[in-house]
Amino acid sequence: MEIDLKLLQYAVVLAKHRHFGRAAAALRISQPTLSRNIATLEKQIGMRVFERSRRDVVATPAGDDVLKMADELVGRAEAISNNLQMVRDGRGGRLRVAAGVYVHDIAVRPAAIEMIKASPSVRLELLEREWTAALAMLMTDRVDFAVLDIMALRGVPSLKVEPLGKLEGVYYCRAGHPLLKKASLRPEDVRPFPFVFSSMAHEKLGLIEDIDPGFTVDHTTGDILPSIAVSSFRLGLEIVSGTDAISLGHVSQIQEGLDAGRLAILDLTWRPRLPVAEMGVAYKRERTLPPSARSFIGLIRKRMRLYSREGK
Repeated sequence: MEIDLKLLQYAVVLAKHRHFGRAAAALRISQPTLSRNIATLEKQIGMRVFERSRRDVVATPAGDDVLKMADELVGRAEAISNNLQMVRDGRGGRLRVAAGVYVHDIAVRPAAIEMIKASPSVRLELLEREWTAALAMLMTDRVDFAVLDIMALRGVPSLKVEPLGKLEGVYYCRAGHPLLKKASLRPEDVRPFPFVFSSMAHEKLGLIEDIDPGFTVDHTTGDILPSIAVSSFRLGLEIVSGTDAISLGHVSQIQEGLDAGRLAILDLTWRPRLPVAEMGVAYKRERTLPPSARSFIGLIRKRMRLYSREGK
C-alpha cells in the first residue's frame, strides 16, 4: 500500500488543531481541499481516522494509532529533507537543537547568540527541554542533535555521543529561607521544603532521594520527577526566589542573585561531594552533521570550557 506522505502530514496537523478550518489555515490550503485529502487518506488505508462533529474533530481509536505512526514518518521525512539541504549547500536549512534545562542556560543559549551575531542568516530552532523530552526528540528525528546529561546514554547503540565536560552543581534557596538559620543541616531539616528541578534519568536519583520525599518515578520511562517538575531553569529560579522551595543549579546561573542578596547557597554538610553532571552532544549514528552543526557544537564546547570542572 502506497500512501502519500502529504496526506499523512495533513492528518497530523488536523489532529493537532482538531478543527478543519484552523488546520486548513495552518496548512495554507482551503478547508474543502483539506476535507478531500483526509477523505482520500481514509479511503487509502480503509478506515476512519477521525470522527467529525460540528464543534470538534477527534481521532478514532484506530486513527490514534495511525496518527502516531504518521507523526513519526512526517518528522523523519522533514529531518531527512532538512539535512539534505544543509549538506548540499553547507548553510541552508534549519538547524534544530534540543538541550537539557541546565546546559541550555549555561552553554547553548549564549553559543546561539554568538552564532547569530557571526551569521545573521542562520536558521535555528532551539528547544529547551527536560531530559526525557530532549532524548525523545532526538530518537524520533525531531532535532539534529541534543545537548544533555549523557550519563545514561553510554549504552545506546544508535547514538553517537561526544563529551563536553562535567558541570558541578550547588543546592540553593532564597535569601532569608528558614534553613539558613540552622548551623548544620540534616536531611530531615530539608525534606519539609519542596524541591524544584527538571525530570532526570534514574541514574541521578542520588541527587534528591534523601531530601525530596515527594519525588515519583515515571513507570514508562523510569525517569525521576521531583516534587515540582519544571521544563526550564528560569522557571525553577523564579519559584525558588518567591517561595521556600529549594533547587539545584550551576553557580554561574545564580551568581547574579547571590551578588544581589536574593539567593543563597545551601550547605548540605552530610553530602561528601557536590553533585556533578557529565554533559555532551548526542546524535544519530547514521546522521551526517552539516558544517553549521559542527560550528554550533564548537561554540557550545567553548562555552562549556568556561564552566566545566575540566576547564578550570
